[in-house]
Amino acid sequence: MLELEAIRSLIANSVPFARVLGVQVTAVAPERVEVTLPESPDRLNHVGTVHAAAQFGLGETASGAMVISAFSDLQGRGAVPLAASATITYYKASRGDLRGVATLSADDQARIRNDIATNNKARFTVPVQLLDR
Repeated sequence: MLELEAIRSLIANSVPFARVLGVQVTAVAPERVEVTLPESPDRLNHVGTVHAAAQFGLGETASGAMVISAFSDLQGRGAVPLAASATITYYKASRGDLRGVATLSADDQARIRNDIATNNKARFTVPVQLLDR
């Protein structure tokens, strides 16, 4: 597992859109990554809440940071784990700073590693929850 500063650097240097949005990686653990999207007038929609595209970008960055954290060693050997699909469900309008929490259990990580070793590919889901203040 990569440490927080390494993941921050990788996201900042390899995902220009995360820089544009202002997403910050704030915590890394073996099965969990947290990112934040600070409140900004530039990220609001026409009714003054956080724009759906900004929310989606936050979730995508959280997912990507989790994948980097869990599988950087495989990526270093040429594996390219990418999201094949995404689904978002909005429960309410979001306001203020947002936090994205991506999780991937140790069991899921082991299964994914096995799939990559066996098939050179893996399909998997990285659950992400977005939370406002």
